[in-house]
Amino acid sequence: MDYTLISTFLDHCETHRRLSSHTIRAYKNDILQFYNSNYTRVETYVEHLIKSNLKSNTLRRKIASLKVFYNYLKYQNLVDENPFNQLRFQFRTEKILPKTIPYDILKSI
Repeated sequence: MDYTLISTFLDHCETHRRLSSHTIRAYKNDILQFYNSNYTRVETYVEHLIKSNLKSNTLRRKIASLKVFYNYLKYQNLVDENPFNQLRFQFRTEKILPKTIPYDILKSI
């Protein structure tokens, strides 16, 4: 992958889409992680991410970053199709347990 394409995409996100520096940094990390991996198929890469025990929000963000990048490449006529548009995965939802009241505070009430 030509790293100038990634750089051009990130510049586009900053100047035209006016994304925050945090979002741009996340896009950069997610895209570079994908291109530095040895996976040739998108599905295999996503399966690897799922097995790596990442939180569901992190998984969604990584896939969304790559989806946006490929949409940009398609808009620039650099790819014919966005492979991330075909993905259909169900991610587990994390349960947030309620916080308990410490016994000494309960006793004082």
